Amino acid sequence: MKNTIQLVLISLMAILTVSCQDEELRVRYDESHPVFTKAIVAENQITYGDSISLEVEVADDKTPLSTLQIKVVVNDELVASEEIRTKGNSSAYTSRYSIPFQPRMPDNAEVEVHLSSINVEGYTTDTVLFNTIAKRVPIPDLWITFNTAMGIKLTLVDAQKHLYQATNLSLSNNITFRLATKVRSGNRIDWTGMAFGMPNGEFGQIYSTADPQFTLNDPTIYGFNEITVDLFNFTVTGKGKKLEPATELNIGTFASEKLTSIDNLNVAREKDWKTLETYMGQDVEITFTGFGNLATSLSPDFFEVTGTDKAKFLGETGVYKLLFLPEANYLYIEQPGARFPNALWLDGVGAGRPVAPFVKTTSWNWNSPEEYIFCRKIAEGIFQATFYANHIEAAVIDEPWRERFSMKFFHRRGWEGEEDARTYTISTPYLFAPTESDTGNFVGTPDFEGQGGVYRATINTNNKSITFVKVN
Repeated sequence: MKNTIQLVLISLMAILTVSCQDEELRVRYDESHPVFTKAIVAENQITYGDSISLEVEVADDKTPLSTLQIKVVVNDELVASEEIRTKGNSSAYTSRYSIPFQPRMPDNAEVEVHLSSINVEGYTTDTVLFNTIAKRVPIPDLWITFNTAMGIKLTLVDAQKHLYQATNLSLSNNITFRLATKVRSGNRIDWTGMAFGMPNGEFGQIYSTADPQFTLNDPTIYGFNEITVDLFNFTVTGKGKKLEPATELNIGTFASEKLTSIDNLNVAREKDWKTLETYMGQDVEITFTGFGNLATSLSPDFFEVTGTDKAKFLGETGVYKLLFLPEANYLYIEQPGARFPNALWLDGVGAGRPVAPFVKTTSWNWNSPEEYIFCRKIAEGIFQATFYANHIEAAVIDEPWRERFSMKFFHRRGWEGEEDARTYTISTPYLFAPTESDTGNFVGTPDFEGQGGVYRATINTNNKSITFVKVN
């Protein structure tokens, strides 16, 4: 060890010695500063989208040059920059820089060209050119254009703020479109004018129908009746009448849909479902028609039965997908796109809907609501799920694990954001326990066999705890 330390110290000393010798041998120059002998931008006025041409000559009679830095700024926004290596005692450079039409670009703005020349001793000379004025293209007309429908003309409602608006519309609550300053017959884009979409995921100019469009989607409204475009800040927004929470649910208004369910024994069956996407309000009482006995038709996590045909919705206000399975007379409810921390999902084997006749339906799949469980958020970071659970420790089948209880939490509807049960404290460790082999599933213990029934799980992601309570 002692010899190793000595070798390291000797090596460091050698490196420092060579470095010092190189510094001593380097040619040193007296203090001097570069001089811009020529620095001009030819254009006095441009339109956003045009380019400026820069011509620079710089010299330093005493000290060789090192670097030329160029920055183009408009309205305090850096729109272009470049760094050029310069050699010898003089250098000449020409280039063109595009001045894009982008957010927050005012009319008659100065185009600032910042130049810095640095010599090999580090001495710098700076200068700024203010030769060019950038102007906005006048846009008296702006159109919303659709792929298949007629376009809509927007009105310039505030010329100073570059605001355009269309009102009294009857659009859906999910629309896709482009903006154009010129249109042809059928309100198709005339590409000799400017058009706007979402290139690179941001509001900007587009140049063909292959470029990304705008999408406005608000499931909490009936539809968009007003569209506003801000061509200064580059934003597009829509407004519409807010949906009123459902107060009646009639199975006759649901759409028919076929979904395949794979059970815990890996048997697949295509089933007939009835589905509806609707706006639900927390604590709103709903009248149900065609659902049979509500006590066995509704999820106890999301509904509190208040009468023979009435129940109060317990979930957070929002848009939900309702999926009714007639053969089970049971209504599943979920928000398919919801993600943690607004949602938590369970998947695995050994569980099913919490109503008689009790049957295990979950299967480590995501094809239908029988195969997974959408938890209700009851507080920030806390979720609840009520389900039938059963566990057979030594099932006499080819794959005994299919008859056991084993589940995991997910951050979305799919294989993403798994919560590791090994990081949680479980209230009933003699019945449920985390596993090492399955990377943190929570499973039934041998003592859970014979203890099947309906359980309510409360998952607290804040303090990492899971509480199981048997409710029947």
